[in-house]
Amino acid sequence: MGGASLRWLLGALLIGVLSQRCLANDVSNERSLLGDSHLPTGLEVVLSRLISAKDGFQQDALCTVCVDAATVLREAYASGVHKLVIEQLVILICSDLHLFPHDVCNGMVKLEAENVLYILNETQYDLETVCGLMLGGHCDKRELNPWTLPIPGEKPLPDDPEPVLPAANTIRVLHITDSHTDLQYDEGSAVNCGYPMCCRFKYGEPQPGEPAAGHWGAESNCDIPLRTLEELIHQASLLKPDLVYLTGDMPAHDVWEQTKAKNVESMNATLSLVHKHMPDTPVFNCLGNHEAAPVNSFPVPAVYGDGFNMDWLYEAAVALWSPWVPEETHDDILRGGYFSHSPFPGFRIVSINMNYCDEENWWLLIDSVDPTGQLQWLIDTLGAAEAAGEKVHILAHFPPGGSCVDSFNTLLNEVIARYESTIRAMFYGHTHREAFTVVYDPQDTLRPVAVGFTGPEGSCRDRHQPAFKMYTIDANHEQATWSVIDMQTFTMNMTLANQPDGSPEFVQRYTSQEAYKVQTLTAASVDQLTLDMAADKDLFAQYVRNKHNFDLEPVEMFTCPEDPACHKSELCGIVNTHHDIRDACHRIETIIDGGSY
Repeated sequence: MGGASLRWLLGALLIGVLSQRCLANDVSNERSLLGDSHLPTGLEVVLSRLISAKDGFQQDALCTVCVDAATVLREAYASGVHKLVIEQLVILICSDLHLFPHDVCNGMVKLEAENVLYILNETQYDLETVCGLMLGGHCDKRELNPWTLPIPGEKPLPDDPEPVLPAANTIRVLHITDSHTDLQYDEGSAVNCGYPMCCRFKYGEPQPGEPAAGHWGAESNCDIPLRTLEELIHQASLLKPDLVYLTGDMPAHDVWEQTKAKNVESMNATLSLVHKHMPDTPVFNCLGNHEAAPVNSFPVPAVYGDGFNMDWLYEAAVALWSPWVPEETHDDILRGGYFSHSPFPGFRIVSINMNYCDEENWWLLIDSVDPTGQLQWLIDTLGAAEAAGEKVHILAHFPPGGSCVDSFNTLLNEVIARYESTIRAMFYGHTHREAFTVVYDPQDTLRPVAVGFTGPEGSCRDRHQPAFKMYTIDANHEQATWSVIDMQTFTMNMTLANQPDGSPEFVQRYTSQEAYKVQTLTAASVDQLTLDMAADKDLFAQYVRNKHNFDLEPVEMFTCPEDPACHKSELCGIVNTHHDIRDACHRIETIIDGGSY
Protein backbone atom coordinates (compact mmCIF):
# COMPACT_ATOMS: atom_id res chain seq x y z
CA MET A 1 0.00 0.00 0.00
CA GLY A 2 1.73 3.15 -1.18
CA GLY A 3 1.60 6.58 0.39
CA ALA A 4 -1.15 7.80 -1.94
CA SER A 5 -3.37 4.78 -1.24
CA LEU A 6 -2.81 5.12 2.48
CA ARG A 7 -3.82 8.77 2.33
CA TRP A 8 -7.01 7.80 0.51
CA LEU A 9 -7.88 5.32 3.21
CA LEU A 10 -6.93 7.40 6.22
CA GLY A 11 -8.48 10.47 4.67
CA ALA A 12 -11.71 8.52 4.71
CA LEU A 13 -11.68 9.05 8.44
CA LEU A 14 -12.27 12.73 7.71
CA ILE A 15 -14.64 12.77 4.79
CA GLY A 16 -15.49 9.21 3.87
CA VAL A 17 -13.98 9.51 0.42
CA LEU A 18 -11.22 11.86 -0.69
CA SER A 19 -9.92 10.64 -4.01
CA GLN A 20 -11.16 10.82 -7.55
CA ARG A 21 -10.31 7.16 -7.91
CA CYS A 22 -12.73 5.96 -5.24
CA LEU A 23 -15.44 8.38 -6.30
CA ALA A 24 -15.27 6.98 -9.83
CA ASN A 25 -16.12 3.50 -8.53
CA ASP A 26 -19.68 2.24 -8.48
CA VAL A 27 -21.48 2.84 -5.20
CA SER A 28 -23.65 -0.16 -4.66
CA ASN A 29 -25.52 0.93 -1.60
CA GLU A 30 -25.81 4.72 -1.52
CA ARG A 31 -29.23 4.73 0.10
CA SER A 32 -28.23 2.52 3.01
CA LEU A 33 -24.98 4.43 3.40
CA LEU A 34 -26.68 7.80 3.67
CA GLY A 35 -29.52 6.41 5.69
CA ASP A 36 -27.36 4.98 8.46
CA SER A 37 -28.74 6.20 11.76
CA HIS A 38 -25.26 6.54 13.26
CA LEU A 39 -24.09 9.25 10.87
CA PRO A 40 -23.06 12.39 12.78
CA THR A 41 -25.33 15.31 12.08
CA GLY A 42 -24.15 17.22 9.02
CA LEU A 43 -22.03 14.42 7.57
CA GLU A 44 -24.95 13.23 5.46
CA VAL A 45 -24.77 16.52 3.54
CA VAL A 46 -21.06 16.14 2.89
CA LEU A 47 -21.38 12.53 1.75
CA SER A 48 -24.41 13.33 -0.38
CA ARG A 49 -22.48 16.07 -2.16
CA LEU A 50 -19.54 13.72 -2.73
CA ILE A 51 -21.66 10.91 -4.13
CA SER A 52 -23.84 13.11 -6.34
CA ALA A 53 -20.73 14.80 -7.76
CA LYS A 54 -18.62 11.65 -8.11
CA ASP A 55 -18.60 11.62 -11.92
CA GLY A 56 -17.14 15.10 -12.23
CA PHE A 57 -15.34 15.52 -8.93
CA GLN A 58 -12.11 17.49 -9.29
CA GLN A 59 -8.95 17.34 -7.20
CA ASP A 60 -9.16 21.06 -6.41
CA ALA A 61 -12.40 20.43 -4.53
CA LEU A 62 -10.77 17.94 -2.16
CA CYS A 63 -9.65 20.55 0.34
CA THR A 64 -13.03 22.24 0.59
CA VAL A 65 -14.82 18.96 1.19
CA CYS A 66 -12.10 17.80 3.59
CA VAL A 67 -12.47 20.94 5.71
CA ASP A 68 -16.28 20.61 5.73
CA ALA A 69 -16.16 16.99 6.81
CA ALA A 70 -13.36 17.51 9.32
CA THR A 71 -15.44 20.22 10.95
CA VAL A 72 -18.41 17.88 11.26
CA LEU A 73 -16.35 15.00 12.60
CA ARG A 74 -14.45 17.13 15.09
CA GLU A 75 -17.67 18.62 16.45
CA ALA A 76 -19.33 15.21 16.56
CA TYR A 77 -16.42 13.63 18.40
CA ALA A 78 -16.18 16.57 20.81
CA SER A 79 -19.90 16.32 21.51
CA GLY A 80 -19.63 12.69 22.57
CA VAL A 81 -20.08 10.57 19.44
CA HIS A 82 -18.09 7.45 20.31
CA LYS A 83 -14.93 6.61 18.41
CA LEU A 84 -16.31 3.16 17.60
CA VAL A 85 -19.31 4.71 15.84
CA ILE A 86 -17.02 6.80 13.66
CA GLU A 87 -14.81 3.78 12.98
CA GLN A 88 -17.76 1.71 11.79
CA LEU A 89 -18.95 4.56 9.60
CA VAL A 90 -15.60 4.86 7.87
CA ILE A 91 -15.27 1.10 7.43
CA LEU A 92 -18.75 1.08 5.85
CA ILE A 93 -17.85 3.91 3.48
CA CYS A 94 -14.50 2.35 2.54
CA SER A 95 -16.12 -1.03 1.84
CA ASP A 96 -19.23 0.21 0.04
CA LEU A 97 -17.19 2.38 -2.28
CA HIS A 98 -14.80 -0.53 -2.98
CA LEU A 99 -11.78 1.51 -2.00
CA PHE A 100 -10.14 -1.65 -0.63
CA PRO A 101 -11.32 -5.14 0.40
CA HIS A 102 -13.39 -5.08 3.58
CA ASP A 103 -10.66 -6.58 5.80
CA VAL A 104 -8.18 -3.95 4.60
CA CYS A 105 -10.68 -1.18 5.39
CA ASN A 106 -11.42 -2.71 8.76
CA GLY A 107 -7.81 -3.25 9.75
CA MET A 108 -6.42 0.10 8.64
CA VAL A 109 -9.25 2.19 10.09
CA LYS A 110 -9.02 0.43 13.45
CA LEU A 111 -5.28 0.94 13.51
CA GLU A 112 -5.46 4.64 12.67
CA ALA A 113 -8.79 5.94 13.99
CA GLU A 114 -7.65 6.79 17.49
CA ASN A 115 -4.51 8.57 16.25
CA VAL A 116 -6.28 10.63 13.60
CA LEU A 117 -9.18 11.64 15.82
CA TYR A 118 -6.77 12.66 18.58
CA ILE A 119 -4.72 14.78 16.17
CA LEU A 120 -7.84 16.30 14.63
CA ASN A 121 -9.09 17.42 18.02
CA GLU A 122 -5.82 18.44 19.65
CA THR A 123 -3.95 20.22 16.86
CA GLN A 124 -3.60 23.98 17.04
CA TYR A 125 -3.57 24.28 13.25
CA ASP A 126 -6.64 25.33 11.30
CA LEU A 127 -8.40 22.67 9.28
CA GLU A 128 -7.13 24.05 5.97
CA THR A 129 -3.58 23.24 7.11
CA VAL A 130 -4.64 19.89 8.57
CA CYS A 131 -6.23 18.86 5.29
CA GLY A 132 -3.30 20.25 3.34
CA LEU A 133 -0.81 18.06 5.19
CA MET A 134 -3.01 14.98 5.20
CA LEU A 135 -3.83 15.22 1.51
CA GLY A 136 -0.22 15.68 0.53
CA GLY A 137 -0.18 18.37 -2.11
CA HIS A 138 -3.82 18.86 -3.08
CA CYS A 139 -4.20 22.01 -1.00
CA ASP A 140 -2.71 25.49 -1.14
CA LYS A 141 -2.28 25.73 2.63
CA ARG A 142 -0.07 22.95 3.93
CA GLU A 143 2.96 24.57 5.57
CA LEU A 144 3.48 24.15 9.29
CA ASN A 145 4.64 27.04 11.46
CA PRO A 146 8.19 28.11 10.56
CA TRP A 147 11.03 27.55 13.02
CA THR A 148 14.78 27.28 13.01
CA LEU A 149 17.77 26.73 15.30
CA PRO A 150 21.04 28.65 15.52
CA ILE A 151 24.13 26.97 14.10
CA PRO A 152 27.04 28.13 16.24
CA GLY A 153 30.59 28.83 15.14
CA GLU A 154 32.04 30.48 12.08
CA LYS A 155 32.13 28.23 9.04
CA PRO A 156 35.69 27.38 8.02
CA LEU A 157 36.79 27.68 4.41
CA PRO A 158 35.39 24.73 2.43
CA ASP A 159 37.70 21.73 2.37
CA ASP A 160 36.28 19.24 -0.13
CA PRO A 161 39.30 17.54 -1.71
CA GLU A 162 39.03 14.96 -4.44
CA PRO A 163 40.52 11.59 -3.44
CA VAL A 164 44.01 11.03 -4.76
CA LEU A 165 43.86 8.02 -7.08
CA PRO A 166 44.83 5.31 -6.79
CA ALA A 167 43.81 5.60 -3.16
CA ALA A 168 46.34 4.54 -0.56
CA ASN A 169 43.66 2.43 1.11
CA THR A 170 39.96 1.74 0.64
CA ILE A 171 37.15 0.01 2.47
CA ARG A 172 33.95 -1.52 1.09
CA VAL A 173 30.54 -0.53 2.45
CA LEU A 174 27.49 -2.71 1.81
CA HIS A 175 24.18 -0.82 1.54
CA ILE A 176 20.86 -2.69 1.86
CA THR A 177 17.56 -0.85 2.07
CA ASP A 178 13.81 -1.44 1.85
CA SER A 179 14.03 -5.22 2.08
CA HIS A 180 10.30 -5.44 2.97
CA THR A 181 10.39 -9.15 3.79
CA ASP A 182 7.10 -11.05 3.94
CA LEU A 183 7.33 -13.60 6.74
CA GLN A 184 3.97 -15.06 5.59
CA TYR A 185 4.83 -15.39 1.88
CA ASP A 186 3.09 -18.37 0.22
CA GLU A 187 4.63 -19.99 -2.82
CA GLY A 188 1.87 -20.80 -5.33
CA SER A 189 -0.53 -18.08 -4.18
CA ALA A 190 -1.99 -15.38 -6.43
CA VAL A 191 0.26 -12.54 -7.54
CA ASN A 192 -2.77 -10.53 -8.73
CA CYS A 193 -5.23 -10.57 -5.88
CA GLY A 194 -7.12 -7.29 -5.49
CA TYR A 195 -5.30 -6.46 -2.26
CA PRO A 196 -2.63 -3.80 -1.76
CA MET A 197 -0.17 -6.69 -1.36
CA CYS A 198 -0.40 -10.25 -2.70
CA CYS A 199 1.44 -13.60 -2.53
CA ARG A 200 -0.45 -15.05 0.42
CA PHE A 201 -3.12 -17.70 0.05
CA LYS A 202 -5.50 -15.78 2.30
CA TYR A 203 -5.47 -12.99 -0.29
CA GLY A 204 -6.28 -15.35 -3.14
CA GLU A 205 -5.25 -18.31 -5.27
CA PRO A 206 -4.34 -17.87 -8.94
CA GLN A 207 -7.10 -18.36 -11.47
CA PRO A 208 -6.53 -20.81 -14.35
CA GLY A 209 -3.89 -19.40 -16.65
CA GLU A 210 -2.75 -16.73 -14.18
CA PRO A 211 0.76 -16.66 -12.71
CA ALA A 212 1.46 -17.90 -9.22
CA ALA A 213 3.97 -16.75 -6.63
CA GLY A 214 7.34 -18.31 -7.30
CA HIS A 215 9.66 -19.97 -4.82
CA TRP A 216 11.95 -16.94 -4.60
CA GLY A 217 9.39 -14.19 -5.11
CA ALA A 218 7.23 -12.60 -7.79
CA GLU A 219 7.61 -9.62 -10.10
CA SER A 220 4.33 -8.17 -8.99
CA ASN A 221 2.67 -6.51 -6.03
CA CYS A 222 4.48 -8.78 -3.59
CA ASP A 223 7.31 -8.62 -1.10
CA ILE A 224 10.08 -11.22 -0.95
CA PRO A 225 10.13 -14.34 1.24
CA LEU A 226 12.73 -14.62 3.99
CA ARG A 227 14.76 -17.18 2.02
CA THR A 228 15.35 -14.64 -0.74
CA LEU A 229 16.54 -12.05 1.75
CA GLU A 230 18.91 -14.61 3.20
CA GLU A 231 20.36 -15.30 -0.24
CA LEU A 232 20.85 -11.57 -0.79
CA ILE A 233 22.64 -11.18 2.54
CA HIS A 234 24.70 -14.35 2.06
CA GLN A 235 25.89 -13.42 -1.41
CA ALA A 236 26.62 -9.86 -0.29
CA SER A 237 28.70 -11.24 2.59
CA LEU A 238 30.93 -13.09 0.11
CA LEU A 239 32.11 -9.69 -1.16
CA LYS A 240 33.66 -9.08 2.27
CA PRO A 241 32.29 -5.65 3.19
CA ASP A 242 34.05 -3.74 5.95
CA LEU A 243 30.84 -1.97 7.06
CA VAL A 244 27.12 -2.51 6.49
CA TYR A 245 24.54 0.28 6.19
CA LEU A 246 20.86 -0.69 6.57
CA THR A 247 18.60 2.29 5.84
CA GLY A 248 15.22 1.02 6.99
CA ASP A 249 11.88 -0.48 5.95
CA MET A 250 12.28 -4.14 6.89
CA PRO A 251 8.59 -5.06 7.45
CA ALA A 252 6.29 -6.06 4.59
CA HIS A 253 3.62 -3.81 3.05
CA ASP A 254 0.66 -5.45 4.83
CA VAL A 255 0.14 -2.25 6.80
CA TRP A 256 -3.51 -2.97 7.62
CA GLU A 257 -2.49 -6.12 9.56
CA GLN A 258 0.65 -4.91 11.27
CA THR A 259 1.21 -4.73 14.98
CA LYS A 260 4.13 -3.48 17.00
CA ALA A 261 5.14 -7.06 17.79
CA LYS A 262 5.03 -8.11 14.12
CA ASN A 263 7.19 -5.20 13.03
CA VAL A 264 9.78 -5.96 15.70
CA GLU A 265 9.69 -9.58 14.53
CA SER A 266 10.48 -8.43 10.98
CA MET A 267 13.39 -6.30 12.18
CA ASN A 268 14.72 -9.18 14.25
CA ALA A 269 14.46 -11.64 11.34
CA THR A 270 16.45 -9.33 9.07
CA LEU A 271 19.13 -8.41 11.58
CA SER A 272 19.54 -12.02 12.71
CA LEU A 273 20.41 -12.98 9.13
CA VAL A 274 22.91 -10.12 8.86
CA HIS A 275 24.56 -11.24 12.09
CA LYS A 276 24.55 -14.88 10.97
CA HIS A 277 26.33 -14.21 7.68
CA MET A 278 28.54 -11.29 8.78
CA PRO A 279 29.15 -11.90 12.49
CA ASP A 280 32.29 -9.78 12.65
CA THR A 281 31.23 -6.88 10.41
CA PRO A 282 30.03 -3.61 12.01
CA VAL A 283 26.42 -2.89 11.05
CA PHE A 284 24.66 0.48 11.29
CA ASN A 285 20.92 1.09 11.00
CA CYS A 286 18.40 3.87 10.67
CA LEU A 287 14.62 3.68 10.98
CA GLY A 288 12.19 3.80 8.06
CA ASN A 289 8.54 4.76 8.02
CA HIS A 290 7.49 1.10 7.79
CA GLU A 291 9.15 0.21 11.08
CA ALA A 292 6.31 2.09 12.81
CA ALA A 293 2.93 0.56 13.58
CA PRO A 294 0.73 2.10 12.33
CA VAL A 295 2.90 2.90 9.32
CA ASN A 296 4.34 6.47 9.26
CA SER A 297 3.20 7.05 12.84
CA PHE A 298 5.95 8.52 15.05
CA PRO A 299 4.21 10.27 17.97
CA VAL A 300 5.98 13.34 19.33
CA PRO A 301 6.94 13.64 23.02
CA ALA A 302 4.14 16.17 23.58
CA VAL A 303 1.60 13.33 23.41
CA TYR A 304 3.51 10.70 25.37
CA GLY A 305 1.51 11.52 28.49
CA ASP A 306 -1.71 10.67 26.67
CA GLY A 307 -0.61 7.13 25.90
CA PHE A 308 0.98 7.60 22.48
CA ASN A 309 4.73 6.97 22.42
CA MET A 310 7.59 5.26 20.60
CA ASP A 311 9.08 3.39 23.56
CA TRP A 312 8.24 0.03 22.01
CA LEU A 313 10.23 0.74 18.83
CA TYR A 314 13.17 2.60 20.36
CA GLU A 315 13.61 -0.04 23.07
CA ALA A 316 13.54 -2.72 20.37
CA ALA A 317 16.10 -0.76 18.33
CA VAL A 318 18.45 -0.60 21.32
CA ALA A 319 18.15 -4.36 21.82
CA LEU A 320 18.52 -5.25 18.14
CA TRP A 321 21.29 -2.76 17.32
CA SER A 322 23.34 -3.34 20.48
CA PRO A 323 25.68 -5.94 18.93
CA TRP A 324 27.12 -3.11 16.81
CA VAL A 325 26.73 0.13 18.77
CA PRO A 326 27.99 0.82 22.29
CA GLU A 327 25.95 1.58 25.37
CA GLU A 328 26.64 5.31 25.17
CA THR A 329 24.44 5.48 22.06
CA HIS A 330 21.39 4.05 23.82
CA ASP A 331 20.07 7.24 25.39
CA ASP A 332 19.92 8.96 21.98
CA ILE A 333 18.20 5.97 20.40
CA LEU A 334 15.64 5.88 23.21
CA ARG A 335 15.09 9.64 22.91
CA GLY A 336 14.40 9.73 19.19
CA GLY A 337 15.80 6.82 17.19
CA TYR A 338 19.11 8.51 16.29
CA PHE A 339 22.76 7.96 17.28
CA SER A 340 26.38 8.42 16.26
CA HIS A 341 29.39 6.12 16.55
CA SER A 342 32.99 6.09 15.37
CA PRO A 343 33.98 2.65 14.00
CA PHE A 344 37.42 3.84 12.84
CA PRO A 345 39.70 6.65 14.04
CA GLY A 346 38.91 9.91 12.26
CA PHE A 347 35.56 8.65 10.98
CA ARG A 348 32.03 8.85 12.40
CA ILE A 349 28.65 7.46 11.34
CA VAL A 350 25.61 9.58 12.18
CA SER A 351 22.21 7.91 11.93
CA ILE A 352 19.21 10.25 11.94
CA ASN A 353 15.48 9.59 12.12
CA MET A 354 13.90 11.44 9.21
CA ASN A 355 10.39 10.35 10.19
CA TYR A 356 10.14 13.59 12.18
CA CYS A 357 10.28 15.53 8.93
CA ASP A 358 7.90 13.29 6.96
CA GLU A 359 4.61 14.99 6.05
CA GLU A 360 2.87 11.61 6.34
CA ASN A 361 3.74 11.57 10.03
CA TRP A 362 0.63 13.46 11.08
CA TRP A 363 1.85 13.82 14.66
CA LEU A 364 3.77 16.83 13.37
CA LEU A 365 0.41 18.62 13.48
CA ILE A 366 0.81 18.49 17.26
CA ASP A 367 4.47 19.56 17.41
CA SER A 368 6.92 19.91 14.54
CA VAL A 369 9.55 22.08 16.25
CA ASP A 370 12.45 19.63 16.57
CA PRO A 371 10.20 17.49 18.77
CA THR A 372 12.86 15.01 19.94
CA GLY A 373 15.75 17.49 19.93
CA GLN A 374 17.28 15.64 17.01
CA LEU A 375 18.42 18.56 14.87
CA GLN A 376 19.98 20.30 17.87
CA TRP A 377 21.76 17.02 18.61
CA LEU A 378 22.86 16.81 14.96
CA ILE A 379 24.31 20.33 15.08
CA ASP A 380 26.17 19.49 18.29
CA THR A 381 27.38 16.13 16.97
CA LEU A 382 28.70 17.58 13.71
CA GLY A 383 30.30 20.46 15.59
CA ALA A 384 32.16 17.99 17.82
CA ALA A 385 33.19 15.93 14.79
CA GLU A 386 34.51 19.06 13.07
CA ALA A 387 36.51 20.01 16.16
CA ALA A 388 37.95 16.49 16.37
CA GLY A 389 38.86 16.41 12.67
CA GLU A 390 36.48 13.52 12.00
CA LYS A 391 34.76 12.88 8.67
CA VAL A 392 31.12 11.76 8.70
CA HIS A 393 28.71 9.53 6.80
CA ILE A 394 25.02 10.23 7.46
CA LEU A 395 22.41 7.47 7.32
CA ALA A 396 18.74 8.41 6.87
CA HIS A 397 15.71 6.72 5.39
CA PHE A 398 14.39 9.75 3.48
CA PRO A 399 16.51 11.98 1.23
CA PRO A 400 16.11 15.71 1.92
CA GLY A 401 13.50 17.51 -0.17
CA GLY A 402 10.46 15.57 -1.34
CA SER A 403 7.98 14.94 1.46
CA CYS A 404 10.10 16.52 4.20
CA VAL A 405 8.22 19.40 5.88
CA ASP A 406 9.62 22.83 5.12
CA SER A 407 11.26 24.08 8.32
CA PHE A 408 12.98 20.77 9.10
CA ASN A 409 14.12 20.45 5.50
CA THR A 410 15.41 24.03 5.30
CA LEU A 411 17.37 23.70 8.53
CA LEU A 412 18.76 20.30 7.51
CA ASN A 413 20.07 21.78 4.25
CA GLU A 414 21.65 24.64 6.21
CA VAL A 415 23.29 22.20 8.64
CA ILE A 416 24.66 20.09 5.80
CA ALA A 417 26.06 23.19 4.09
CA ARG A 418 27.61 24.48 7.32
CA TYR A 419 29.42 21.18 7.91
CA GLU A 420 30.25 20.42 4.28
CA SER A 421 33.93 19.87 5.12
CA THR A 422 32.94 17.23 7.68
CA ILE A 423 30.14 15.33 5.87
CA ARG A 424 31.57 13.14 3.12
CA ALA A 425 28.50 11.17 2.01
CA MET A 426 24.87 10.47 2.89
CA PHE A 427 23.00 7.19 2.36
CA TYR A 428 19.22 6.83 1.95
CA GLY A 429 16.39 4.46 1.04
CA HIS A 430 12.60 4.84 0.81
CA THR A 431 12.10 5.52 -2.92
CA HIS A 432 12.87 1.93 -4.01
CA ARG A 433 14.92 3.39 -6.87
CA GLU A 434 18.60 4.16 -7.13
CA ALA A 435 19.41 7.83 -7.30
CA PHE A 436 21.91 10.54 -6.49
CA THR A 437 21.17 13.59 -4.35
CA VAL A 438 23.24 16.77 -4.48
CA VAL A 439 22.89 19.44 -1.79
CA TYR A 440 23.88 23.01 -2.67
CA ASP A 441 25.00 25.94 -0.57
CA PRO A 442 21.91 28.05 0.31
CA GLN A 443 24.14 31.14 0.04
CA ASP A 444 25.76 30.11 -3.27
CA THR A 445 23.05 28.08 -4.88
CA LEU A 446 25.06 26.47 -7.70
CA ARG A 447 27.94 25.32 -5.50
CA PRO A 448 27.58 21.66 -4.46
CA VAL A 449 28.38 20.93 -0.83
CA ALA A 450 27.29 17.31 -0.24
CA VAL A 451 26.24 14.18 -2.09
CA GLY A 452 23.81 11.41 -1.20
CA PHE A 453 23.14 7.92 -2.51
CA THR A 454 19.71 6.29 -2.50
CA GLY A 455 19.94 2.52 -2.66
CA PRO A 456 17.77 0.12 -4.68
CA GLU A 457 15.12 -1.87 -2.87
CA GLY A 458 16.03 -5.28 -1.56
CA SER A 459 12.50 -6.44 -2.37
CA CYS A 460 10.85 -6.71 -5.79
CA ARG A 461 7.60 -4.75 -5.89
CA ASP A 462 6.53 -3.10 -9.14
CA ARG A 463 8.79 -5.31 -11.28
CA HIS A 464 12.02 -4.10 -9.71
CA GLN A 465 14.60 -6.77 -9.02
CA PRO A 466 16.03 -7.37 -5.52
CA ALA A 467 19.37 -5.58 -5.33
CA PHE A 468 22.06 -4.17 -3.07
CA LYS A 469 24.94 -1.73 -3.47
CA MET A 470 28.61 -1.84 -2.59
CA TYR A 471 30.60 1.38 -2.23
CA THR A 472 34.37 1.79 -2.42
CA ILE A 473 35.46 4.43 0.09
CA ASP A 474 38.77 6.28 0.28
CA ALA A 475 39.53 5.40 3.90
CA ASN A 476 41.89 4.58 6.74
CA HIS A 477 45.05 6.36 5.66
CA GLU A 478 46.64 9.67 6.57
CA GLN A 479 45.12 11.66 3.68
CA ALA A 480 41.82 9.75 3.56
CA THR A 481 38.86 11.83 2.41
CA TRP A 482 36.25 9.19 3.33
CA SER A 483 34.49 10.02 0.05
CA VAL A 484 32.90 7.48 -2.27
CA ILE A 485 35.18 6.55 -5.17
CA ASP A 486 32.99 3.98 -6.91
CA MET A 487 29.79 2.04 -6.39
CA GLN A 488 28.54 -1.29 -7.70
CA THR A 489 24.98 -2.56 -7.90
CA PHE A 490 24.30 -6.29 -7.65
CA THR A 491 20.93 -7.58 -8.87
CA MET A 492 19.18 -10.93 -9.15
CA ASN A 493 16.93 -12.04 -12.00
CA MET A 494 13.68 -13.23 -10.41
CA THR A 495 12.46 -14.90 -13.61
CA LEU A 496 15.57 -17.06 -13.93
CA ALA A 497 15.68 -17.82 -10.21
CA ASN A 498 12.12 -19.19 -10.30
CA GLN A 499 12.87 -21.61 -13.16
CA PRO A 500 12.75 -25.33 -12.19
CA ASP A 501 16.53 -25.54 -11.96
CA GLY A 502 17.05 -21.91 -11.04
CA SER A 503 18.42 -20.21 -7.96
CA PRO A 504 19.08 -16.61 -6.97
CA GLU A 505 22.30 -15.18 -8.31
CA PHE A 506 23.20 -11.60 -7.52
CA VAL A 507 25.42 -10.38 -10.32
CA GLN A 508 27.07 -7.02 -10.86
CA ARG A 509 24.77 -4.85 -12.95
CA TYR A 510 27.07 -1.86 -13.31
CA THR A 511 29.74 0.26 -11.67
CA SER A 512 29.54 4.03 -11.59
CA GLN A 513 33.02 4.48 -13.05
CA GLU A 514 32.15 2.38 -16.09
CA ALA A 515 28.54 3.53 -16.57
CA TYR A 516 29.06 7.24 -16.03
CA LYS A 517 32.75 7.69 -16.90
CA VAL A 518 33.54 9.32 -13.56
CA GLN A 519 36.62 8.89 -11.38
CA THR A 520 34.95 9.61 -8.05
CA LEU A 521 31.51 10.31 -6.62
CA THR A 522 32.16 13.48 -4.63
CA ALA A 523 29.58 16.26 -4.59
CA ALA A 524 31.48 18.16 -7.30
CA SER A 525 31.74 15.04 -9.48
CA VAL A 526 28.03 14.17 -9.24
CA ASP A 527 27.07 17.80 -9.82
CA GLN A 528 29.04 17.72 -13.08
CA LEU A 529 27.49 14.37 -13.95
CA THR A 530 23.99 15.87 -13.76
CA LEU A 531 25.06 18.56 -16.25
CA ASP A 532 26.57 15.91 -18.53
CA MET A 533 23.33 13.91 -18.40
CA ALA A 534 21.34 17.03 -19.27
CA ALA A 535 23.39 17.38 -22.45
CA ASP A 536 23.89 13.69 -23.32
CA LYS A 537 20.70 11.66 -23.84
CA ASP A 538 22.56 8.36 -24.06
CA LEU A 539 24.26 8.95 -20.73
CA PHE A 540 20.93 9.96 -19.24
CA ALA A 541 19.28 6.80 -20.62
CA GLN A 542 21.92 4.75 -18.83
CA TYR A 543 21.02 6.52 -15.57
CA VAL A 544 17.31 5.80 -16.09
CA ARG A 545 18.05 2.12 -16.69
CA ASN A 546 20.14 1.91 -13.53
CA LYS A 547 17.67 3.88 -11.45
CA HIS A 548 14.68 1.67 -12.17
CA ASN A 549 16.55 -1.63 -12.01
CA PHE A 550 14.02 -3.66 -14.01
CA ASP A 551 14.69 -7.10 -15.40
CA LEU A 552 13.41 -5.93 -18.79
CA GLU A 553 14.39 -2.59 -20.28
CA PRO A 554 12.02 0.02 -18.82
CA VAL A 555 9.75 1.93 -21.14
CA GLU A 556 11.06 5.08 -19.48
CA MET A 557 14.51 4.35 -20.88
CA PHE A 558 13.25 4.82 -24.40
CA THR A 559 10.70 7.58 -23.84
CA CYS A 560 12.15 9.77 -21.09
CA PRO A 561 15.33 10.93 -22.88
CA GLU A 562 13.19 12.06 -25.80
CA ASP A 563 10.66 13.82 -23.59
CA PRO A 564 12.09 17.13 -22.32
CA ALA A 565 9.62 17.31 -19.43
CA CYS A 566 10.57 13.83 -18.22
CA HIS A 567 14.26 14.51 -18.77
CA LYS A 568 14.04 17.67 -16.67
CA SER A 569 11.95 16.06 -13.94
CA GLU A 570 14.35 13.15 -13.44
CA LEU A 571 17.47 15.30 -13.24
CA CYS A 572 15.84 18.03 -11.15
CA GLY A 573 14.95 15.26 -8.71
CA ILE A 574 18.68 14.90 -8.04
CA VAL A 575 19.30 18.56 -7.24
CA ASN A 576 16.04 19.80 -5.65
CA THR A 577 16.79 19.15 -1.98
CA HIS A 578 15.59 22.60 -0.92
CA HIS A 579 11.91 23.41 -1.48
CA ASP A 580 12.49 27.09 -2.23
CA ILE A 581 15.82 27.07 -4.11
CA ARG A 582 15.66 25.76 -7.65
CA ASP A 583 18.65 27.38 -9.33
CA ALA A 584 20.42 24.06 -9.97
CA CYS A 585 17.22 22.73 -11.55
CA HIS A 586 16.86 25.81 -13.75
CA ARG A 587 20.43 25.30 -14.95
CA ILE A 588 19.59 21.74 -16.00
CA GLU A 589 16.39 22.88 -17.73
CA THR A 590 18.34 25.47 -19.70
CA ILE A 591 20.81 22.85 -20.95
CA ILE A 592 18.04 20.43 -21.96
CA ASP A 593 16.32 23.27 -23.84
CA GLY A 594 19.50 23.74 -25.87
CA GLY A 595 20.99 26.65 -24.01
CA SER A 596 24.30 26.99 -22.21
CA TYR A 597 25.00 27.80 -18.60
